[in-house]
Amino acid sequence: MAQSRMVVNDDYEHPDHLEYILESVLMPSDESLDFNLLRNDYNSVLLHKCQCDKGGCANNERCSHGGNIPIVECNSFCECRIEFCTNRLVQYGPRANLEVFNSPTYKSKGVRTKVSIPCGAFICEYAGEILTISEAKRRIVTNKKLGSMNYVLILNEYTKTDDCYEDKRQVTIIDPSRRGNIGRYINHSCDPNCHITAVRIDCPIPKICVFAARSILAQEELCFHYGGEDRYVEDQASDSKACLCSADSCAGFMPNSKII
Repeated sequence: MAQSRMVVNDDYEHPDHLEYILESVLMPSDESLDFNLLRNDYNSVLLHKCQCDKGGCANNERCSHGGNIPIVECNSFCECRIEFCTNRLVQYGPRANLEVFNSPTYKSKGVRTKVSIPCGAFICEYAGEILTISEAKRRIVTNKKLGSMNYVLILNEYTKTDDCYEDKRQVTIIDPSRRGNIGRYINHSCDPNCHITAVRIDCPIPKICVFAARSILAQEELCFHYGGEDRYVEDQASDSKACLCSADSCAGFMPNSKII
């Protein structure tokens, strides 16, 4: 497994009886073709590497690996010196001083920070089981039937094809309902103080990572928009859950991303 070669500093625990994991893991096999393809990606290794000199990656800038990948951190193939590299962040785990608490706003568990967080800072990975599209659809339907909380998060990435007329889409789907980390407790807001982005280290499947969208004060609850800026957000369904964020721009209902 490509992701397991890094050391993750994560001493947080679940307040619930769930399996706490340090990073996203593959769903159990359902013997489908989609699963086999997903497993192949999961076990693949990105061979991109930086050519930084002996002093490491300078000027606090991420190494440029080329292509249209949003963020690629340095990995074991890079020539930079680990002790000086400034392009290794997500791979070392979530930031310290986060805590799960009972949120009065959402009337559920949430995550807040004990200390202030600067704009742009990494907070944590949204870790869970990596799902195929078919399994994600099945779990979402089951959650609706049982009235269970739906933690499935769908991240769509788009890059231009060679002819520049169409977008190529890569879908990453994470479900932390059974296995996850502290990221599963971060609530949705229509006016969030965090945002998510894809970060790759040494695997083509990205980590879904939470970053501060603005400066965040100590004791402030962390939240991100569950729909993000995805173009594939479903029209509001009659059974959509009410949004409790209380923001001036609140849409009134939780967003739902389409799986297509």
